[in-house]
Parts: sequence; structure tokens; C-alpha cells
Amino acid sequence: MATIVTPTLVKLIPISTFHRVIVIVRGNPPNNYQCQAIDKAPSDPLFIVAGPGSGKTTLLTLRILKLIIVDQIPARAILATTFTKKAAAELRSRILGWGFKIIDELKLDKTLDKSQRDWLDRLDINQILTGTTDSLAERVLREYRQPGQIPPLLADGYITSTLMLKEGLFPNQIYKDDELKLFLRQFSSVAYKFGVGGMAQVLTAIFDRRQHDMVDWKRFVGSVIPTQQQSVGLMDQVLSSYQTALQTLKMLDFASLETEFLIRLQDGTLKDFTDQIQVVLVDEYQDSNLLQEQIYFALAQSSKGALTVVGDDDQSLYRFRGATVELFRDFQNRYFRTYGKQPTRIFLSTNYRSTSNIVQFVNTFATIDRDYQTVRVANKPTISIHPKAVSGLPVLGMFRNDVQTLGKDLAKFIHDIFCGSGFVLPGGEVIQRDPIKGAPGDCALLCSSPNESSGSGKIRLPGVMREELGQRTPNLEIFNPRGQSLTQIPVVCRFAGLLLECLDPGGRIQRGISGFNDINPILDNWRSEAIDFTNGPNCPKGLVDYAVGWGDRDPNQAKHVWPRQVSFLELLYGLVHWFPELHDDPEGQIYLEIFTRQASSAETIGKFKGQVVYDPQNKGIADASVVEVLRNVIAPIASGSTQINEDLVDMFPRNRLSVFSIHQSKGLEFPITIVDVGSDFKPGQGSGSHTFKRFPTKSGPPHLLEDLLRPYSPNLGIPNRSGVDRAFDDLYRLYFVAYSRAQEVLLLVGLNSCLPNGIKTVTTGYDRQGINHWSKFSIMQI
Repeated sequence: MATIVTPTLVKLIPISTFHRVIVIVRGNPPNNYQCQAIDKAPSDPLFIVAGPGSGKTTLLTLRILKLIIVDQIPARAILATTFTKKAAAELRSRILGWGFKIIDELKLDKTLDKSQRDWLDRLDINQILTGTTDSLAERVLREYRQPGQIPPLLADGYITSTLMLKEGLFPNQIYKDDELKLFLRQFSSVAYKFGVGGMAQVLTAIFDRRQHDMVDWKRFVGSVIPTQQQSVGLMDQVLSSYQTALQTLKMLDFASLETEFLIRLQDGTLKDFTDQIQVVLVDEYQDSNLLQEQIYFALAQSSKGALTVVGDDDQSLYRFRGATVELFRDFQNRYFRTYGKQPTRIFLSTNYRSTSNIVQFVNTFATIDRDYQTVRVANKPTISIHPKAVSGLPVLGMFRNDVQTLGKDLAKFIHDIFCGSGFVLPGGEVIQRDPIKGAPGDCALLCSSPNESSGSGKIRLPGVMREELGQRTPNLEIFNPRGQSLTQIPVVCRFAGLLLECLDPGGRIQRGISGFNDINPILDNWRSEAIDFTNGPNCPKGLVDYAVGWGDRDPNQAKHVWPRQVSFLELLYGLVHWFPELHDDPEGQIYLEIFTRQASSAETIGKFKGQVVYDPQNKGIADASVVEVLRNVIAPIASGSTQINEDLVDMFPRNRLSVFSIHQSKGLEFPITIVDVGSDFKPGQGSGSHTFKRFPTKSGPPHLLEDLLRPYSPNLGIPNRSGVDRAFDDLYRLYFVAYSRAQEVLLLVGLNSCLPNGIKTVTTGYDRQGINHWSKFSIMQI
């Protein structure tokens, strides 16, 4: 059992000395507002509203180091959480990187006595607890479990998607129920082909949401209106089966992990851990849900409320994952009701990221809608321009009549900058890459969706960009692994088809599997693509022999017999040898990762543990092992329930233009940021077309889900704003994030139809009353 031994306290290191050393290590001091937060006493609760580019990671790092070095709080008594693994790794890296340098500088400071320097020499800042809420919960539940208690076994997204299909929707062919499908479809953003994969995704979101919002599920199920009773009854049946499957495997998904963590925090069985905690810090608090808020409050209870939260309501993007931005906006009141004291509110508004022209543009956009101001943190200041910021180029606009022309001109803009002599603006200024360090990775295209084609198959701007940049000399590739459906990517089709032919030549076993009606056409297409490839001139030598050997379960070698069982992963890694695109190309590596992770999940949950059995005397057991692989590995990928999520794409090649969803770009910054503000908004579109992306006329899927469940959440209740208003609020937040990613160049691109007097869209200055404010922006058209 881990315990903290508090060392004999030495004379405190003066805060002035700490700040002096900060300047030596960083080269510049924190600003006055950052200092105000850094210098507060350990017991002071803080509510820090940090605008884009305002140095919140710097603030968190320096406050944590100040708590350790100046206040002598043991490192292991400090817990810091953030929203993503990448952000947690960055925070920890900054703490250790700056921390060791600061300690080394202090040890050389002659104003400190020997006992202070000796104490610094023993200091171990490595012991600080950092991570996401999930990773910290898993670690604490594992390390502080009761005697005989099983450590938590986490079910990742690959396992949960598989179980939702296998145990929830496939049994009794529930996925065929038209009423259930229609009921679930309203909570999905999928406009076309809403099938079993889409149903599984929505059901997983509902299962998570009922825990995130701490919904009284029994009361909800018993209170639905008569027309929804059958659908809700089936939904409850599916979710119960899914939950039973998790319990049978003794596994917890992420939402269940957090629920278990909260239960054990509240029942006192983690007292050995909580007694150590003296300070809790939470980053990206605006993306927290109710369950997480309760965890943070329970953790802070042991430290008598020493809780610091950092975030920005204008950058809350994850309502579709259960985030409740109101928890951040109303944090001071909610904290006061729990602890009886008011947290100190500090605004970090100075932007260190962008030119003054970009900051002014972002400020204008944030204030054009009067109703939006009512949902922001009270008395929130505008973003301040750093005194040393340059004016920079004006914000640019590229608007054309059609997406093909737009893509061609945008490709020329990018190609001229990174492969040519630069792009010349109308005023004569030249945008050109840094001749030494510049690369296409300095530029990003941000879209509401990275899809390269629409649900109806029409090419979208990211798809046009892939074509146009690939045709130029020298060609320039894009990095957009989420831009195409996995079921339609040629290399994935060929690879998956060969996997199928190796496992089940001709599809005899596949066609006998109940529940595959929706995905059989996809599997058949994969097989067809693979067979065409093996019969074509580009088929690599040895591939056909390998596939035939697997299909016949024949080693093709004298005196060798096929083993009784072979791991599906062995087949996968053997086959990938003939697909260099899957191990040499950055996008291909991600596609391969989807297959390997899905295969690994099958080893965890399957009866055959991902093994393909060979038994000529018992064809039944051999076929059953193949059925399991098809159900647990292939079906989730083919149905679309397993997808490329943001966590999988955490590295971006410097030699390619990256295409991001705006959600994915959060927390990132780019010298050149291109924001698609309306390449989908074509002239003559009806009022209902793409309205959720530009000018909402009804509630979106996440708002409908809130309206369905939150009346049964005692701590949240019915939302006090209409679904349409919440949809507008979310659109303003989305493009606030997009526009504020830019450091030096911000380019807005779209069709001419989304400019004033065209289609109404908030992206180019419309407020929700339908009044256009485009004239308030200074845009240079190119």
C-alpha cells in the first residue's frame, strides 16, 4: 500500500526566487494574470477561464511546480487530469522538463541555504499524478483494490463495438426492427445508409450517456410515451445484454470505469488514496460531464476543496460525447453549493499564438450573435492582443462558384507556398514557406467533416484536394485517414477480401451466419476486389500461393501438416507482407492498426481467443472458430461500428497537408490554417439541406439525446434552452475553435453561395436572427 512520507520541512523557498528562476529557464516571465493563479495558496480553489493561445498549459505547469517547490506539497499529493492522452503527456513532459531545470537552477542559487539545496536534491517531481480521468481511475482502482478484489479490466472501443453487435443487436435479429432503427436514427448524424453499424454506435452513445448524466434509467424506461415504448423496450433489452456481456467478462467500458471509480470514492474504500491528495487540478473542464464533475468534487473533498479548474466555454465541442458546458460556466455556483466558499475567477485572455488581425477576427466572430453572449461565462473579456504581436496579413477569403474550381485554386495556393516560389496576394505580399524548416505540415485544412465524398457519393473539398494536389508537379499528398469509409478504401477492400478468402474460401461459412444481412454485400464486394487483384498484372509473387494454402489449410510443404490452431493475427501479419501500403504509408498504417486492434479484442472476448481451428474430423468446431473471427473482427469493421477515432490519429506527417475535422484540431495550432466555411453549401439548396452545419432549424442529434435523457438526471434536469438554440451555440463554438487555430495565416474557403445575400450560415457572419455581419470583418479576397 502506497503512502506518502512527508519530509521534515525546511525553510520555504521564496516565491520571488521561484519567479526569478522561471525567467532563467523560460526566457520570459508569466504575465500578471498567470502569476495571480500561480501564486495562490494551495488551499485556494481557482476557476481559470483560458482563451485560445493564452498559455494555460504554461500556467498549469508553473502552478504545479510552485506547489511542489515553494509550498512543499509532496508531488504524489497533486493530481492533474486533462481531456486526452496527448494533452496529459504534454503536461507531464512540460512539468518534468521545466521542473528539473528549475530545480537545477535553484540548487545553484547562493541565497538558499544548504538544507534547502539538500531538500531540492531529494525532490522527486516524477511522482506527480497526471493523466486522463479514465487512465487515473484505472490506475487507482488497480493499485488500491481491496483484498481479493479483481483489478479492473478495461474494454476499449474495439471490444465494446464488437459486444454491442454480437450480444446486443445480432441475437434474435433485433437490428432488423424498423421502429428501433427509426428511433435510433434521430440521434445519429449519419444522413445515408443508417444500418446495423450506425445503430451500434448510437446505442453505445446512449449507454455511455446514461452514466455520464447519471440518469435514473429505470424511471426513464417506465416513463416513455406510448409510441416509443416498443423501441425503448428493445433498446433496454440490447443495453442489458451488452452490460451482462461486460460483467461476464469482468470488464468495464470507459463510462462504467468512471462510475465504479466514483462509487468507490464515495463509499470510502479508496480512503488510503484520497487521504494523500492535497490538490486537484483539471484541464479542459468545459468538456467534462456530470459523472466526471462528481469525481473531481469527490477527489477534492479530501483536500477540503483545493480544486483548480481550467477551460474555456467558447471551446466546448464535445456535447455529442456527453460534455456539459454549463458545468464549466456555472462552476463557481456549483462549487459554492458543495463547499460553501467562492472560487477565485481568473481570466487568461492574452493571446500568444496569433497575429493581431487574426485575434481581431476571432473577437468579432465571438460577439456577432447577441443570444450567444448569454451562455458565455459572465463578464468574459475579449481576447487581448499580445503587445509584441505583429499585425500580420489580413484574414483571407477564397470563394468560388463550384467545389472543383475552389479545390483547383486552393491546391495552387498550397502548392505555390510549399513547392513553388510563394503565393502572391493582391497587395503584393508573398506567402512562402520557411526555407529551412517549412513543410506542408505547417498548413492544415479544417472541415466540419473530413469526408472526401458525401453519403450520396458526390466528391467533397477534401477529395478534390487529394486529386488536385496529386496531379501537380511535384505532387503533394494529403493526410486524411478519416476521409473515406473503411469499406471503400481500395487497399482495405483488397486486404479484407483476401483475409476472407483465406479464412472462408467462397464465403460458405459467411452466408450461414445470422445477422450478416446488412454486411454481406460489403463482404462480397471485398472478396470480388481481392479476386480481381490476384488475377491482375499487379498481383505480387507468392500472394496467391499463400492465400490458397491458407484456404485449403495446406502448408504446401512435404512432411509438414497444418497446425491444429493458428492465431488470426498470424494470418493478418503474414498477409500484410504483400501490402506495402499498409506498413509504409502513414494512412495505411492506421488502416492496419484498425485490423490489428480489432483482432486483439477478439482474443480477449472470444471463446476461441482469436484462434482459427483446423480439425478435419470435426468440421463443426473448425467452422465455429471461423464464425467467431468473422463476427468479432470482420463484422465490426464492415458494419462501420468500428471506426478511426481521434485517439488513433495522434501523429501527423510533416511532408503532407493534413485534413482535420474541427473537433480533431482542438488543442493544435498551425502557421497556415484553412477553414472550410461552406464548400458544401450550393446555390438553390432547400432550407433543410445542411442546416445543421450552417443555420440550424431544428435540434441536432446530441440535443435530442439531451432532451430524451436529462429530465431523468436529478443533477441536470431539463435543458433551459431550446434544442435549436443549443445547436446555434455549438456552431459558434465550433468555428470559434477553427478560426483561433491560426498563427500567421487564416484563410476562409467556400462557395460564393455562402457569402452575404446567399445561403444563411453562421460561418460567414450570420446571427441566429438572420442578420449578416460580414461587413464587420476585414477579409482580403484572393
